[in-house]
Amino acid sequence: MSSSKPSAEKLIVLDGSRGEGGGQILRSALTLSLLTGRPFRITKIRANRDKPGLRPQHLKAVEAAALLGGADVAGAEVGSRDLVFRPGQVDPRDLTIDIGTAGSTSLILQTLHLPIALKADTAVRIILTGGTFNPKAPPYPFLDQTWRGHLANLGMPIALAMPAAGFYPRGGGRLEAWIEPARPRSWVRTTRGDLLRIRGVAGTANLRDDVARRLRDRALERIRGQGWNVDVEIETASWTSPGQGAAISLTAEHAGSTAATFVGLGERGKPAELVADEAVAELFAFLNVPDGAVDPHSADQILLPLALAEGRSVYTVSEVTEHLRTNAATIRSFLDRSIVVEEAAVPGQPGRVIVE
Repeated sequence: MSSSKPSAEKLIVLDGSRGEGGGQILRSALTLSLLTGRPFRITKIRANRDKPGLRPQHLKAVEAAALLGGADVAGAEVGSRDLVFRPGQVDPRDLTIDIGTAGSTSLILQTLHLPIALKADTAVRIILTGGTFNPKAPPYPFLDQTWRGHLANLGMPIALAMPAAGFYPRGGGRLEAWIEPARPRSWVRTTRGDLLRIRGVAGTANLRDDVARRLRDRALERIRGQGWNVDVEIETASWTSPGQGAAISLTAEHAGSTAATFVGLGERGKPAELVADEAVAELFAFLNVPDGAVDPHSADQILLPLALAEGRSVYTVSEVTEHLRTNAATIRSFLDRSIVVEEAAVPGQPGRVIVE
C-alpha cells in the first residue's frame, strides 16, 4: 500500500457525509472498486460523527482491501477525512487479519466477500480477529443465521465459525469464513410465508450463569405474552472469550423465506432484561409488517450482490432505512444499474426494492 499522491486519473468521487454518513459508503466503495477496477476518492469521511474521519476499524478495512487487490492508497491513516483508492489485480487467497481492537470482524468480511467469491478459482479461508458482537455492525448470530441464508438463496455458499467471541473493549474474538467461488443470481421475493417458529440463543462470556438465564426468560415472557401459536425455543450458551460480554439473538423462521435475526447486546451496567427487550422490540417491529420479505438489516446488505447479478431483482423490506438509501446511491456511482427504493405510503406496510 502506497501513500503516493493521486494522479490525473479519472476518479469516482464520493461524499462520505451523504445519507447514512458512516463507514458503509467507504466499505461498499472498496468492494465495488475491487470488482470493477475503478478508482475512487471519498471526501468528508464520517464528517458528521462524534469522531470524524477514519477510525481504526475503517482503516483496517482499507488495508485489507488494499492487500487483497494490490491497491495504491493515499490518505490511509486514522482521522483522515479524504482517501484515494486505486485498485490493482485482485488476488484471492487465504488471509489472516488482526484488527487489533474490538472493531467489527463482520464488516471487514463483508467488504472482502464479493471480490473473493467472484474472482477466486478455489475456496478461500479468511480468519479475522477483533469484535464479533458490535453495536453498529452485524453480530455473529446475524451473519450465521441470516446473512449466510440470503447468500445461499443468491447462489453464493459461505461457511462460518466463531471459535471465540469478541466484545468491546477487549475484542479478541475470532471469525472464520470459507468463501466458495460463485456468482450471484437475481432474486424475487415480495411476500413472507407463515411464521413457523422463533428460536434464539442467550449467551455470555465470563459472566455469572444467571445473566444468560435472565436474558432467555425475559425474551420468552415477552414473546409468549403475544399469544402466538408458534414454537419458541431459546437456548443458553457460554462463549469462549478473552473479555466479558452478553448478547441474545432471536431468529424468526417463516415458510419459504430467509430467517430474520435480531440481536440485543449487553454493556456494563445495562440490565439483562433491557438487553432482551431491545432484541424483542426489533423482532416485533419486523413481525408487525406482514409482507416485508426482508428485514431492515439485510435489505442493504443483499443489494450489492443483486446489483452484480444478471436480470431483474425485486424484494420487499419491512423498513426502508437510511443505510439502504445510502448503499443504493453508492452502488449507482460504480455500476450502470437502475436501483429504485420505493417507500411505503402508510406506516406498517413494506417498502420495495427493484434492481433492473
